[in-house]
Amino acid sequence: MLLSLDEILALPDIGQKISYLKKGRKTELPDRCKLWDDWNPERHEIMVDKEKYPDRKVLEKEAEKVFDEKTGKTYEIEAKYKTEPVNRISIPLEQDIVNIQTAFTVGTEPSMDCTPTDDDEKKLLDAVKAVFKSNKIKYQNKKIVRSWLSELEVAEYWYVTDDDSFWAKFWKKVKTTFGGKVKPTKKLKSVLWSPFRGDKLYPFFNDEGKMIAFSREYKKKLMDDSEITCFMTFTDKMVYQWDLAKGYEERTSFAHGFSKLPVLYAYRPEPYCKKIKTFRVRLEKLLSNYADCIDYHFFPLLKLVGDVEGFVGKNKDKIVKLTGQGADAQYLTWNQVPETIRFEAETLTNNAYDMSNTPRISFETLKGVGKASGTAFRFMFMGAHMSVSNHAEVIGEFLQRRVNFLVSALGSINPTEFSKASQTIDIETELVPYMIDDLNDKVTTAVSAVSGGVWSRREGIMFAGNADRIDEELKEIEEEQAAKNEGVRKMEQKNAP
Repeated sequence: MLLSLDEILALPDIGQKISYLKKGRKTELPDRCKLWDDWNPERHEIMVDKEKYPDRKVLEKEAEKVFDEKTGKTYEIEAKYKTEPVNRISIPLEQDIVNIQTAFTVGTEPSMDCTPTDDDEKKLLDAVKAVFKSNKIKYQNKKIVRSWLSELEVAEYWYVTDDDSFWAKFWKKVKTTFGGKVKPTKKLKSVLWSPFRGDKLYPFFNDEGKMIAFSREYKKKLMDDSEITCFMTFTDKMVYQWDLAKGYEERTSFAHGFSKLPVLYAYRPEPYCKKIKTFRVRLEKLLSNYADCIDYHFFPLLKLVGDVEGFVGKNKDKIVKLTGQGADAQYLTWNQVPETIRFEAETLTNNAYDMSNTPRISFETLKGVGKASGTAFRFMFMGAHMSVSNHAEVIGEFLQRRVNFLVSALGSINPTEFSKASQTIDIETELVPYMIDDLNDKVTTAVSAVSGGVWSRREGIMFAGNADRIDEELKEIEEEQAAKNEGVRKMEQKNAP
């Protein structure tokens, strides 16, 4: 039996209601424990699997036979062994790759392209930017991408709280935003939910694939240190809450006050580093075994062949005299083993980064680059930029939905000031892959494009990196140009006959 969302929420049985809400999810819940084992180096199998990677059993005392004079019998005493821990080297390869991918994706803040058509839209754009700044979105973006790549899914929930300090700062900046009316006291805030944060997420999709509701299950600790399970569901109008302790208990529902669902959600079918896990497992085993080998063979072994005839010299100068056929003395040395291990370790590491389109950002890797141009770095980081382009299919859409929601939310909580502008403003956001820019190249390109008539002066300023204060830059350039023209005019008048 297929039930609509309204029919599910109207069910009298809370347990049945929650069960149906969970079934609205079209994908499997991420295996949080398995994902955490891959993400946390301390949980890698080389560190915790003592059956697959057992400690070493070392002979402490050999077996010996003892004759008992009283009984006249010979007894055999078993050999004694002790357990010594082997080297266990874990490598946070997944963390490094995900962190680099995150930095390339949102290390540079995503751009917001908007051309306000009137003063109201300009003020709304300023308000959106102020919300971003107050919520430290440039840092939250990194948490979102990192969670999405490693935990498979992440959700961002927006809510309203009382805080007039936000609007006080904003009011002072634009002064006339609210037309002299009483400034609002509501502030938009956000919080992230993901598997590693202890959340089970249940997006509810309709038959067209649109998310029409969202549920979250989590644990809440009480004052007596006991825990209860909580379940909450969000629709485009309401927030429903239930506690699952000894039984199901409904808590007070409330209207969130927005015209849209206040939850943004991103999902991927598998962790980004799944395809390189086998490389990391083999690399950890290789380095751990090699470390054991070094521990046991670091000091050279001396092989003596022959009969010891005597000793010559004292203390440090003592020499052993060997006689007999084939008498010899030599140190046992390694020949090809270290080179083969080095080759395999480097091959595994390089394959892990290459297959994930992740550049190795290290001193050893970049020390031979020298003073490269911006174009050279673009070729070096082409693989990473291709990955960012693929990430944009989900993360780019996520960021655009966020902007659209905030525009709508500001219109909802401030209908007098932003309602009209929220229906007409058009803000597009786009991922900007991180790049080591050559400022000289950018300025040269901008000057050539503007002087050649390909770009406007505004576009040239934005390309050169002054997008944050473009209006101020244009005004200053116009003032300087006007002053320069006035100076030329006066000079011509002075020199005129």
